[in-house]
Amino acid sequence: MTRPNIVLVFSDQQRMDSIGAYGNRFVETPNLDAMAEGGMRFTHAFTPWPVCTPARGTMWTGAYPHAHGLIDNVYGVANAFDSPASLLRETVFDRMKAAGYLTAHFGKWHLGEEQPRFFDVWEECFNSRFGHWIDGKRDGVYRPDRQTDACVAFLRRQATSEQPFVMVQSYYPPHDPYTAPSRYYEPYRGRGVPFAGYYAAVTALDACLGRIRDTLRDTGLDRSTLVIYYSDHGDTFWYRREGEHKFVCHDDAIRIPFIAEGPGVPPGSVCDLPVGLQDLAPTLIELAGGRALSPMHGASLVPLLRGERPAWRDDYYVENITHISKIEQRCVRTADWKLIASGTGQHELYNLRDDPEEELDLFLTPRPDGEFRRFDHFPDFAREIDGLADRMVRHAEAMGDDWGAQLGRRVKAEIAPRLAALAGGG
Repeated sequence: MTRPNIVLVFSDQQRMDSIGAYGNRFVETPNLDAMAEGGMRFTHAFTPWPVCTPARGTMWTGAYPHAHGLIDNVYGVANAFDSPASLLRETVFDRMKAAGYLTAHFGKWHLGEEQPRFFDVWEECFNSRFGHWIDGKRDGVYRPDRQTDACVAFLRRQATSEQPFVMVQSYYPPHDPYTAPSRYYEPYRGRGVPFAGYYAAVTALDACLGRIRDTLRDTGLDRSTLVIYYSDHGDTFWYRREGEHKFVCHDDAIRIPFIAEGPGVPPGSVCDLPVGLQDLAPTLIELAGGRALSPMHGASLVPLLRGERPAWRDDYYVENITHISKIEQRCVRTADWKLIASGTGQHELYNLRDDPEEELDLFLTPRPDGEFRRFDHFPDFAREIDGLADRMVRHAEAMGDDWGAQLGRRVKAEIAPRLAALAGGG
């Protein structure tokens, strides 16, 4: 995998479980499924913050949102990385350009209204708050189709160039309002599938991806190009409390698809190690032979993409501020457990083995429940909580996230009496 071309195709607000390759049995995603068969599917990929701008800031810097400073969606600024809110000025694209790569972007940026200095090509681009239909007509000009036209033309031009390139194709769907060309609705309407427009948009994007993959094959670029498909965060379908939609630490918001295909990637392979958007920048920099950014909290995925099993993290750390109540949160997720710590003290604990949907909060059980007494029979999980809080503090301290460290210590202090009682046999 020596200085390949790199094509990053990503969607906005796409759940991991919205793709056939991840086990969905009603969705039609033949191109994504074929990409997974031809490459590597990551089963535990996450966003560090379940909202657009913070997640995208991390994608392009390798730093968690508390470190890059872009912790809310931005509008009305030319370039978020040059704005007062940003604590970092350089991105992975600065490093890619310095390493000799041509840089290109198509579609939704959500990090400023104008073309940044680090993109050579900037076509069909916008910050956010654009509709999915360019002409405002249902079944008119679908924005993802127009973006795909532009990037296909770019790829055909690059087929005769010796300069390596990194291309970003950023789609706005399946973000609400859920809509897509009518022809993509047929598998979902009248069949008991909720949010038909959402899945129609997923299938529409799959068709766009198919055009990109076909172009790479037709031009021969597939032999020298790494393609990665992913999303910036998921979608809760307004299922979580207070209608928070996506500003939560539950898996439907933080868990994302992540599929890679290209030279050196073992076909049909699966990686179950926890990876995240903070790993993109160090991966691109290693592939390009560029100079590292600082700070970078992620790690290069290159060894994983080769099928190796290096020393790696065994959990994942998430930062968040809820949308309605503005509650600051930190989360640690292991294979079996998830702790969500909130500034209000309304912490949550989920057993992901028994309750992968995260519907039963086990924090501080057994606990009073009025006359219902529905939580009396649950054991005390203070030891599990304490271990997860330790992980939270370690992550936060390693990254300089003072608020996360404070929250983790607060959780430990709250459960200390329960731990003491367990140790004493009480």
